[in-house]
Amino acid sequence: MNKYRNVKCVYDGLKFDSKKEAQRYAELKVLEKCGTIQNLKTQVKFCIVPKTEKNRRARFYIADFVYTEKGVQTIEDVKSPITRRNPVYSLKKALVLVNYAEYNFVET
Repeated sequence: MNKYRNVKCVYDGLKFDSKKEAQRYAELKVLEKCGTIQNLKTQVKFCIVPKTEKNRRARFYIADFVYTEKGVQTIEDVKSPITRRNPVYSLKKALVLVNYAEYNFVET
């Protein structure tokens, strides 16, 4: 059993961490096909802490989806209410909001 009781699955040849995430991907693909959104990408890495001089490795936030809607870049993550309260996720989200303010951030 996974930590958050999610069930990993494959949809359209891609692996997703949950059925909810796969369902959202299917919805976004329809929106992309209709022209509502453009440039849909999955599992996009954003550097939130760069590598330091003392060989400390960089830290990344991996967004579920990134796309453009009405000319605005959007980062979207599919999260359950329990995951949204996770302190590590909360910190990573805050770092993304500060470092990538030009993006619209959406949680579904």
